[in-house]
Amino acid sequence: MRWIRPATAAMILSAALAGCDQPVGSAVSTPEATNDPTALATAPAPTPGPSPEAQATTSFEAATYRDEVAGFEFDYPATWTVGPVEQYSRGGITVFTSWARPTDVLPSETPPGETRLDVTVQAWEPVGDLEAFLAVRREAWLASGNVIARESSWAAADGRPAAEFIVEDTAGVEAYFFFTTVGGRYLVLSGSGDLAVLGEIANSVRPIPFSY
Repeated sequence: MRWIRPATAAMILSAALAGCDQPVGSAVSTPEATNDPTALATAPAPTPGPSPEAQATTSFEAATYRDEVAGFEFDYPATWTVGPVEQYSRGGITVFTSWARPTDVLPSETPPGETRLDVTVQAWEPVGDLEAFLAVRREAWLASGNVIARESSWAAADGRPAAEFIVEDTAGVEAYFFFTTVGGRYLVLSGSGDLAVLGEIANSVRPIPFSY
């Protein structure tokens, strides 16, 4: 049995945890192809993407994940496993997987044919400047030899900026990334596996009143 490459999993998790400190607690949630470092510089310009509010249906039977503290919710496949929730002084991460597993331990590998999603909320300055936040991420991808295979950006109905990327690691394995703002923080969804489903999940992100 083959597993998703550890290097790809590390790329996703390190990207998800960028800007966060060491974990201070946890809880259970309830409901690449080229080594050319110049490839990023020649990536196609972003094209308009779909508004999250424009997507009325999903290809899966959905459950809703809601974070009332950070102020967002989204739909995800109801059969997926959710957890753990790792809390950090400047943010936190929640893991979603398409396969059954313990919910109190971060999974280290993704079985073949399965999908993993990491959801992080990060405090970062400057506040509310998604393009500056993305510039740091692009630089990190470039330094690692990864390639942006696809990029799109749009504005939600409430004016929040959003962007999504397909990033290819040096072994040619693709990962999905979605970025937007929630309150004074940044929301990042990243994962591997069924990238179309990950895109559906990201496009269902909706703001709710936040309390932090």
